[in-house]
Amino acid sequence: MRPILFLLVAAATGLTAAPLPPKADLLAENTVIARYEGVHERPCHFRTALCPDRCGHATRVALFRVCKNEHHAKHNEYGDDAICSGEQLAVDTKGDPIGQPAEVTEALRNLKPGDMVRLTQKHYYVSHGNVMEPVRPVTGVEKVKP
Repeated sequence: MRPILFLLVAAATGLTAAPLPPKADLLAENTVIARYEGVHERPCHFRTALCPDRCGHATRVALFRVCKNEHHAKHNEYGDDAICSGEQLAVDTKGDPIGQPAEVTEALRNLKPGDMVRLTQKHYYVSHGNVMEPVRPVTGVEKVKP
């Protein structure tokens, strides 16, 4: 089993933390049942001249251990593959991710280690003028019984 890391891009706050830009292609979507393992501090690894205090590399991630993949759809060749049982899913909690509803961000912050949840995460390729990047907002979170 290999660990999978999905970091979400931080952006400005709003009703949906930051709406998706007009140019956002849906590449894939996953819905999984996972156990919340807690928040992990990921330090800066000092790879640029701006490190460590102006780079933004250090982050806090919510870690989930995937128990079951309920749904996966890959809409083109560049979309993420299905997340398999036993893999780890890391969701950046440092900012307000692009395309992630504010109520989902709040629900993620209120989880306790050991909680079982159904997470829906979408993989988009977005364009901000000359900058193109992948974003993976969690678009749904629901507590489930173990």
